[in-house]
Amino acid sequence: MFNLRMLKVSDKLIWIAVFSLIAISMLLIFSASFNAQTKAGGDVFLFVKKQLLSLVIGLVFMAGAAYLDYNHLKKLAWPLYGAMILILLAVLFVGTTTAGAQRWLSLGPLSFQPSEVSKLILIITLATFFARREEGVNIFSALVIAGIPFLLIFKQPDLGTALVFIAISVGMLVWAKASPTLLALIFTPFFSLIFLQNIYLWGFYVVFLWGLLYFSRVRLIDMIGIMGVNMAVGIGFPYLWRMLKPYQQMRVISFLNPGLDPQGTGYHTLQSKIAIGAGGLFGRGFLKGSQTQLQFIPEQHSDFVFSVAGEEFGFLGSFLMLSLFVTLIWRCIRIADEAPDRYGSLLAAGIAVMLGFHFLISMGMTLGLLPVVGIPLPFVSFGGTSLIVNLTAIGIIQSIAMRRQKLIF
Repeated sequence: MFNLRMLKVSDKLIWIAVFSLIAISMLLIFSASFNAQTKAGGDVFLFVKKQLLSLVIGLVFMAGAAYLDYNHLKKLAWPLYGAMILILLAVLFVGTTTAGAQRWLSLGPLSFQPSEVSKLILIITLATFFARREEGVNIFSALVIAGIPFLLIFKQPDLGTALVFIAISVGMLVWAKASPTLLALIFTPFFSLIFLQNIYLWGFYVVFLWGLLYFSRVRLIDMIGIMGVNMAVGIGFPYLWRMLKPYQQMRVISFLNPGLDPQGTGYHTLQSKIAIGAGGLFGRGFLKGSQTQLQFIPEQHSDFVFSVAGEEFGFLGSFLMLSLFVTLIWRCIRIADEAPDRYGSLLAAGIAVMLGFHFLISMGMTLGLLPVVGIPLPFVSFGGTSLIVNLTAIGIIQSIAMRRQKLIF
């Protein structure tokens, strides 16, 4: 049951952080689209109005999620997971294609991105799966649960969202205190990918890893599994690379050397860095950023919205946004730590990982520290589905927060 007095024990800092970010978002989206809409003779508030509509819908979902006792989500986990798989399959056959990617489903005049909804469903499903296994986590079953939607989303192609699925799975496995040996099965292949730049270096790494496992007295079956996965990564990476679309390959190459194609795949990153650097300490002022108003940065109202903040509000404005995100993620982790049961703890931890990964990748992308993978900045980037899903996630977080302690009337 829910009582309005429960709002008194909700997490106030999360409310402040989320609604402050949404208010900043409206300013940035308006600025990013203002000049283009003016030149086209369109409505300068068009994108803001669309985002406000999504905000209203998101607030309804958030209120419903906060009202609902989060434990009821256990009953919905597997039906939601099944529906998610069916919808992701539908995207591959009847989805709407935009910019070479088939990621949207249309329902009359409305369209939504199922991959965004899938992130929250994955968190609910993994939390349900882990919560029923108090004494040990079956890591292979968990990887299958996450792997099926991962492959369907990777096929769209949507590499950014697919990476979020990996981050959520690994983060929740760590929080669920999975076996350290089995976690090595996940982490060591990333080192294999790094060392694959030189076949001899990779060979040395494989031998070193075998020696480390042997002298650490790891069980033979675990050693075979870990070594097998690392060998499979080394042998299979060339095939995986060929599975990527040409533009995805060029994004990785341009990340390693942005000057290689400054007018092509490296253009986004270079222009974003110029905009952020031009902002200085205090910024150029609202609607006064030259890079922003002259539309030098593609997708600046969505994936590259942080560059608008950097140019027009400077280091101080960017630091404010950074502080709000850090506060939000910190409070989510704190709620996960104080949750009254294992299920609530896993739910909150999964949401914290999802928001934190989005934040790190999106900001790293605009600063040129990470490849461009098309991940929105939570609560800030333009995008209705993303905003609705994130607000629903906040509703779940507050549902856990409000039930951390029994109310005394």
